[in-house]
Amino acid sequence: MVLDIQAIQAEVIAVSPRVLIALAILFLGYIAGKFPKRLIKWLKENFADKTETDLDDSILDALRIPSKYTIYAIAVILAAAQLGIDIKNIVVAILILALAKPVSQITKIVLDYVERDLAKRTESKLDDMVLPLINKTVSFLVYVFALIMALDQLGIEVLPFVAGLGIVGLAIGLAAKDSIANVIAGIFIIIDRPFVVGDRIELWSAPKQAATWGDVMEIGLRSTKIRTTDNILLVIPNSEIGRRDIINYTAISPDIRVRVPIGIAYEADAKKAEKIVLDIAKNTEGILKDPEPIVVMQAFGASSIDLELRAWIGNARNRKNIMSTLSKGIKTEFDKQGIEIPYLRRHVILEKD
Repeated sequence: MVLDIQAIQAEVIAVSPRVLIALAILFLGYIAGKFPKRLIKWLKENFADKTETDLDDSILDALRIPSKYTIYAIAVILAAAQLGIDIKNIVVAILILALAKPVSQITKIVLDYVERDLAKRTESKLDDMVLPLINKTVSFLVYVFALIMALDQLGIEVLPFVAGLGIVGLAIGLAAKDSIANVIAGIFIIIDRPFVVGDRIELWSAPKQAATWGDVMEIGLRSTKIRTTDNILLVIPNSEIGRRDIINYTAISPDIRVRVPIGIAYEADAKKAEKIVLDIAKNTEGILKDPEPIVVMQAFGASSIDLELRAWIGNARNRKNIMSTLSKGIKTEFDKQGIEIPYLRRHVILEKD
């Protein structure tokens, strides 16, 4: 087969030099797109792998795709410019949308590292509840801002869109103000830690004729669940908890001091009564020997000498049971020893006309 050399030369000459330059730019862009991978590999081997944390390794891996996309976008813009086509805004808009996911991933890597670091240094539930919420919120905002920036590059007015989002957000906020208040209060509960899961606290909203304290079962962003000693589950909004004084019986330690008020008649032997009370306290299961129980004289009442037994117990959850056992034992022994416990008496005098 005989080739027509002159015809081929004519066709080659007819091809515009700008097209060749554009193709060359695209080819060079494709080659340059391979460079970030090698650069990142070199940085990891010489720097990142020598550090104690894996945060820098993860960030470098996440930067590989964005850097490649950026180089490709620049090559496409320059190649199109050689052909007299201005597609800068379109390419930049596409690039912004393409980079939204990698940026979101990098943000997640940083927040996950902070979460793990907090988990090592603290016992707070902040890393389990608040940071995942922040993580999701930030990721959502990255995509929203990417969309707004892409629309702006295309010449689409974004101010009405942003204003619309603000109005929608305001309407949602007003409709869900109670839920938002509960979430904010829940975050403060997790940060301030007036109680943690497992603590026993006093309840202010217990049902009538029911136990007035319970154990914290779960601390959520909207509400806190508490199980009373009657095995009743109370779900209390966090905003309600934020307005209350919290009485926590187990926050410091399981050891607490109980106080048992005791009234004896003025005619009774106070020293004998004190000895009886101390003997009962020392022999009651659950009461600590150190520090020893003591009896103090509180006041001279209208019809009684007011004493008070003060004793430490090893388990705050047994407080009411131990106080009941003490009261029963004291009453029984006082009756045996002839120690009178005064009570209100009324004398009714009937007069005859």
